Amino acid sequence: MVSYIFFSPLGGRLSKTQRKSDIMFWSKCSELLIFILACAGFLLHNIYIALFCVFAVGLISTLFSPSKYGLIRDIGGDEGISFGTGTLEMFTFLGVLIGTFLAALVSDNYSFWLFASVLIGVSLMQLVSSRLLGKVQETQTIEVKHDTLNPFTFFVQSFKWAKTIPNSNIIVLGLAIFWMIGSFIQMNLTVHCVKVLGMTNTQTGIIMDISGLGIGIGSILTGVWSRKKVQLGFTPIGSVGMMICFAVLFLLKPSGIFFSTMVFLVSFFCGMYMVPLSSWVQHSVEGRLQGDMLAYSNFIIFLLILVSSGIFGPFVKLLDTNALWILLLGIILFMQIVLLRRVKEMGQKTLELFKKITGVR
Repeated sequence: MVSYIFFSPLGGRLSKTQRKSDIMFWSKCSELLIFILACAGFLLHNIYIALFCVFAVGLISTLFSPSKYGLIRDIGGDEGISFGTGTLEMFTFLGVLIGTFLAALVSDNYSFWLFASVLIGVSLMQLVSSRLLGKVQETQTIEVKHDTLNPFTFFVQSFKWAKTIPNSNIIVLGLAIFWMIGSFIQMNLTVHCVKVLGMTNTQTGIIMDISGLGIGIGSILTGVWSRKKVQLGFTPIGSVGMMICFAVLFLLKPSGIFFSTMVFLVSFFCGMYMVPLSSWVQHSVEGRLQGDMLAYSNFIIFLLILVSSGIFGPFVKLLDTNALWILLLGIILFMQIVLLRRVKEMGQKTLELFKKITGVR
């Protein structure tokens, strides 16, 4: 998280001055070296090496993230943004799903060689896939003259610049709220499943996988349903779905299959809420300046994730893991009210979708 806050400006600069496909490839080359070093850290039982590798992987992710999202428009054009974003998010959370399950499995049945095989194997697959991307037809790179790499100056400048683009700041905040809620859900499941529901690490990993699967399916279906448009009308539908699920989790305190079903549904609606906002952020700026908007969005996202990490411990200690669901309901309710008041297009698109779904004229 710290790397995204301090190095997002550099990620934005690289996506403007370098070929984005090259950044993707060299990022994966660097990750392979980092994973090899991480294996050495586990073999030597050296926590400092392991922690350095965690930071280094976060840094690499920070640097290539604006280029990764920026390639969606380069590959599919404006019409491909919603579908491309939905597909990318689906595979992202599919990766989270598989990774969470493997982490829990390795944790319960630890073997260094099993751990190393998974880590190096995944890294090699990433490297091959980035090379298969080939040379995408990208927009012309630009020279930077007044860019800053100071994260605090970058935030102030980006905020002022985004104010010149109608609705940008509020939609970036709305997108960041999704990741904040996702962070809360992940932390809460980790504690709630073990301490309240009495699950093992592997069983908790399965619940985390169900959450990742829900977001992935919600993301890809929203991308398909958007039909080559940035369809902001899906975001309020996702918000309402999340709020209903949070209320059920808080009031009924489910367990077993019922709990798993509610985790899947809340995650599904999270994906529906997020994809239109992420697509809008990518669509809001033309050419290489898109990198600045994506870097600014990353900065806000991980600032709120950092905030969620600071809030979670004291909140759960003061109340309990079940009470967190009502906090999340309040956060998403507040954010959706603000979005509907500030982004007039969103309310109009939601009404159009409602009429289309119900057949009302």
